[in-house]
Amino acid sequence: MAYALKNGDRIVIQSSWHEKDRVKQVPGTKWDPEAKVWSVPLTWAACKQLRGVFGADLNVDPSLNEWALDELKYRVTPSLELRELWQIPFDGVYPVENTALYDFQLIGRDWLVTAGDALLADEMGTGKTIQALAAMEQLTTSHSLPAVVISPNSVKANWAVEAESWFPGANTYLIRGSAAERVKLLKAAAADPLALVLVNFEAVRLLSRLAPYGSIRLARCRKCDPKNGLEKLTATQCEVHPKPLNEIPFKTVIVDEAHRVKDPKAKQTRAIWAVAHGKTVRRRWALTGTPIANNPADLWSVMHTISPSEYPSRTAFVDRYCLMAWNNFGGMDVIGVNPTTKSELFSFLDPRMRRMLKSIVTPQLPPKVRTTRYVHMSPKAAKAYKELDDQAFTVVDGEILIGANGLTNAARLMQLASAYVKVDEHGTVTLCDPSPKLDELEVVLDELGDEQAVIAAEHRQLIMLAAKRLTKLKIPYGLIVGGTSEYERAQAVANLNAGLIRCILMTVKAGGTGLNLQKARNLINLQRSWSMVDNVQTENRVHRIGSDVHESVNIIDIVAYETIEADQILTLHTKLERLDEITRDRAQMMASGAYDTYDIDTEEATIMSYNPLAGAL
Repeated sequence: MAYALKNGDRIVIQSSWHEKDRVKQVPGTKWDPEAKVWSVPLTWAACKQLRGVFGADLNVDPSLNEWALDELKYRVTPSLELRELWQIPFDGVYPVENTALYDFQLIGRDWLVTAGDALLADEMGTGKTIQALAAMEQLTTSHSLPAVVISPNSVKANWAVEAESWFPGANTYLIRGSAAERVKLLKAAAADPLALVLVNFEAVRLLSRLAPYGSIRLARCRKCDPKNGLEKLTATQCEVHPKPLNEIPFKTVIVDEAHRVKDPKAKQTRAIWAVAHGKTVRRRWALTGTPIANNPADLWSVMHTISPSEYPSRTAFVDRYCLMAWNNFGGMDVIGVNPTTKSELFSFLDPRMRRMLKSIVTPQLPPKVRTTRYVHMSPKAAKAYKELDDQAFTVVDGEILIGANGLTNAARLMQLASAYVKVDEHGTVTLCDPSPKLDELEVVLDELGDEQAVIAAEHRQLIMLAAKRLTKLKIPYGLIVGGTSEYERAQAVANLNAGLIRCILMTVKAGGTGLNLQKARNLINLQRSWSMVDNVQTENRVHRIGSDVHESVNIIDIVAYETIEADQILTLHTKLERLDEITRDRAQMMASGAYDTYDIDTEEATIMSYNPLAGAL
């Protein structure tokens, strides 16, 4: 029988040799050859995992039992109680405040303070930024600052604006400009105990050292490793050398749109870990409405960011909590949550994750009305599409168009489903007319009359082609694509809100985050991304707090009949199902009493109405 006891910041497990395989099922276990015992980090998760692995075959030392009871009393139980609330009960116990925050935002603020390291997974458009700033304000500047917010570049300026209203006690440092200017700003922030540093994901890679992961070798300079360091490697190039962000004693680290750290091997992810896991950090908050992008394994990297001791090993996490299946190439894919250990996972995930649905907390928001408009490719585009689909190459106006691999071929098919293409002597592909999707766009805009619309597509070329159409039609528009400056983005949104332009044209990636486009009640999708996260983000640019001035929000999909787009929609449906395994949105809607699962069921029924073999039913 195994015996577990508390030893500093670890749990020591004394067991017999034949229990080795059981002990190793607990993520983060290490063997001490001198003491001849196993140990794991001292966490609530490890306590639940040890009990899950050993059951009644585990004796717990009084010291560990006392620690677990305190953790349950002071963090886990209060966090779970707040997690389930979305309205303030008028029972005289929960304080009623005179504030501009909604009830669920006030509770979310208090939950962040209580939960400590936490994942705020409220649906997009519910004000996660405001809740995080209000929580830091609640903690007071001495306990929350200095702090850093790591976010997409497109929302940095929005954090600065919101901080003025919701956290006026902080001194905001918006990190931008040249390398020298960024370093100068960070030096000033390092000397300011009230600093709130706002930095984008891409910049963190340049401004922070990297955290280790698995067997990935970090490049070291001679100063960091006199024996094995590389002679010509500078301090700037060294991956373990402290950099400007590592020299600021942050107390709070916030990662906005945290699903972007799903790849633990990426240098950008590991740079963020190096900042988030600094010795001075007291609390880490991750904000995202889509905590998993593809499957439950994505959750590990997000949770390791905010709670590394509870999520120490991705391999062990996947082995214990993910359902696996063989793929066509002889490898293993994650296809869902392991039903046998699901309750164990939620027992330590739930105290650190809170999710509120817009349909519950903001019932004043208008319903989404979905419409699909089908178009047929032009004869020459259809011929090229069929040849490319059948044999991975075709001839376009005398030039060969090749789908060199499966990914490239899929991209080429998506392009041909949207418009005809030109191919130059170098093999460069350019979208051109005729485009049945843009023809249909003209029809849709004409039907909408003077109503404003957001027009989105995956490929920039299609957006630029649409811009030419709108120019020809003399329809004023704003443009948001990769490379659009922060000022230009803000100006486009301001012009839409002021009624100076009728449309905003945007790529899914460039416009999917940081934009409040609730002034427009129509979203026209010329294309969809293969990323379920990106598509949901795009829809919630128009369906968010403030869109309640509309009777409904119209989502209009323009789909090429009998093309790869039908396969794409089914793939997105599968990802939606996997997200619901973790977020349990259906269960939350049913538990709320006054709501049913109609919205989710309708959305899935719409998606499933597609036939991947024949286009649309």
